[in-house]
Amino acid sequence: MAGDPAFVEEVAHPRVTVAPLPPHRPGGMEARLMALMQAGYLESGITESVRIRRAEARAKGTIRWIGAKHLLARALAPSLVRKDTRYDLIDRWVSHPAAERTFDEARPSLLVTSSPGLIFSELPLLRTAKRRGVRAMAIDPSWDNFTNKLLPARRVNRLVVWNDLMKQQAVALHGYAADEVRVAGVPQWDRYFHDDAKASREEFCRTIGADPARKLVTLTTTPQELYSHHDHVLEVMRRALSDGRWPAAQVLVRLHPRDDMAQYARFDGADHVILEKPFRATVRAGDGLAVDVTGASQQHLADTLRHSDVIVNVASTIAIEAAIFDTPVVNIAFDGEAESEFARSARRYYQFTHYTNITRHGAVKVAWTPADLVRAVGEYLDNPALDPE
Repeated sequence: MAGDPAFVEEVAHPRVTVAPLPPHRPGGMEARLMALMQAGYLESGITESVRIRRAEARAKGTIRWIGAKHLLARALAPSLVRKDTRYDLIDRWVSHPAAERTFDEARPSLLVTSSPGLIFSELPLLRTAKRRGVRAMAIDPSWDNFTNKLLPARRVNRLVVWNDLMKQQAVALHGYAADEVRVAGVPQWDRYFHDDAKASREEFCRTIGADPARKLVTLTTTPQELYSHHDHVLEVMRRALSDGRWPAAQVLVRLHPRDDMAQYARFDGADHVILEKPFRATVRAGDGLAVDVTGASQQHLADTLRHSDVIVNVASTIAIEAAIFDTPVVNIAFDGEAESEFARSARRYYQFTHYTNITRHGAVKVAWTPADLVRAVGEYLDNPALDPE
């Protein structure tokens, strides 16, 4: 986003310099060593999420020879399969000339990254910091990074996490010492606790083109590669509107930044269905994302959660965010017209290690069938006071 003048202006300060972060794809020796390290991590089955992700990878054919690679790593480079030394060998053997030049020019005292080595474009900087003895800090942005990823988190000098549960995971699963981890809450949610900028229901409905007299059911989507059946879900919801099972209601479809509006073209103009992708377009990043999540878009999400009567999604962090506003959530656990195999089905998400902390408390209703979805949403529309605890 160094190439986006609006972003550069937003963060402008006499002591702030914005520079491009080049994309990075591991190759050569780095890719081979990381593949061995990854195989050891996946073969360990360290969490239920990792076991499910390993099954996904095998079903898709994206990662092969996991068992053989694990045995090879244990025999030739055992440090790759120990949680406290997983990245040490790669850091010693691999260097990145562009990152070295950046460090020569900037001479940093501290490197701060937005993940503990799980975003590839940050790897050269983290590795160079380790090689040069520069301290590094990672502010982990997501509650599932320690249990749900195909690669393990790497060690940094200071890790900043949401809560004590994530701190425990960093220590138990990724080799951190307790005093290397700080609990700081969820910084991107601070806005939810300030009422000074919130819109009234009438103002919000006018913004999205909704009827303030109708109840609002909001469907928040995920990227197509994670769940490709939102069009089927939306058809189920549209029929519930037209058949009178959700009387005096309307549906807002809030697209994920990585979702494609073209997938929902046939619903454009449908009665009481509103489609939106409320993000500012920007330069395309190395990972393909081309939207800017601005303060205004975060405030719009806060207003959406506040003024929705029910939120519908597939095992999303939005479940926690909706709870902040006391808005009930119904989770989708079915697929399209036909049920998919488990490794490709929405059903698998409800066994992920991080998400069982939602479902085991009954904090959402899980719809295993389209009929479950229609019924659960209808119950909340009829009685918003259900399940307040």
